[in-house]
Amino acid sequence: MLNTVVDRFRQKLQTSVALGIFSKTTDSAIVEAAGLAGLDFIILDMEHGSSTTETLSHHVRAALLTGMASIIRVKGVDPQAIGSALDMGSVGVQVPNISTAEEARKAVKAARFYPGGMRGVCRFVRAANYGGSNKEDYFREANKAILILQIEGKEGVENIDEILDVEGYDMLFVGPYDLSQSLGILGQTNSARLIDYIQNLLIKAKEKKILLGTFSDSLENSKDLLDLGFNYISYSVDVSIFRDSVCSLIKEFLREKQ
Repeated sequence: MLNTVVDRFRQKLQTSVALGIFSKTTDSAIVEAAGLAGLDFIILDMEHGSSTTETLSHHVRAALLTGMASIIRVKGVDPQAIGSALDMGSVGVQVPNISTAEEARKAVKAARFYPGGMRGVCRFVRAANYGGSNKEDYFREANKAILILQIEGKEGVENIDEILDVEGYDMLFVGPYDLSQSLGILGQTNSARLIDYIQNLLIKAKEKKILLGTFSDSLENSKDLLDLGFNYISYSVDVSIFRDSVCSLIKEFLREKQ
């Protein structure tokens, strides 16, 4: 089933736009509900989230049951963390804070088996049906996992040409909030200066046929990103979406009472 979800998600990215959310919940029922609602993917966040590896493994199962792609965002270019995320059976891994081509190469090396990389080898993991998968099939199919490199600082933008020349990853993800901080305009995600940087990244990525993703916390901004040509848009965070929905419910209830 994992291979089917990976293939379907790859096709979606190539032919349309994938919509997902970030997740910081520790409750796998929330992940399952997001998949049942019809989201294309969910980013399980280890960088700013509090889930343990054990909790994430349950999240990955919940996503897979609904056919939703699970992407684990690790804390950085950590080969052990990258390999572990993929061993769990996640559809892909997202690596933050990529600033140089060397860091990009290290991420690729950690996420791919030979000849694409040197990912730690163990076939007795969930991704290989705990040893039940044919070895050759598993190693081949595992290298189809989605690898996303996150560019979120001025240094990464300045090194974009070299990063784009690195082979073995599938997508660049622009982190608008961290990028705004590195430009000295913290939180100004609608700044013309920030948008110019992002548009330049988009143009360069398209020239190299690299997919581009980003984060949005407003529906209006998300529509603009669709028009720009982003392939992978993560809208807000599950716990924030829940909070906002409850706030709207309370306001509507109070309005009905008046």
